[in-house]
Amino acid sequence: MTMISAERGAWFARIQADGSEGDDDGWAEEIGIVHTPVIAWDDEGYALVVNEDAGRLARAVSVDGFVTICDAVEKAELEMSPDELAERAREEKVRREKRR
Repeated sequence: MTMISAERGAWFARIQADGSEGDDDGWAEEIGIVHTPVIAWDDEGYALVVNEDAGRLARAVSVDGFVTICDAVEKAELEMSPDELAERAREEKVRREKRR
């Protein structure tokens, strides 16, 4: 399989975690959205992410709970609080008005 390296930190697989995943060391995913970095793209254009259980890369679409692929901006927006989103919208409005 041919792979194309993904730009580090640019693309993520959005996964819906159900809270049932976890290890004996006490680490467990909380219920909610998890973003897993895309490591590479395969020759058919599928995003590849690390499959820790198998010890290899796997297609993101094959991960349980896969929702979509998103970029770093979408990821950051999802992680913002409502107040942060409102502030960002205000700042963008000011920038647009200055360009007029």
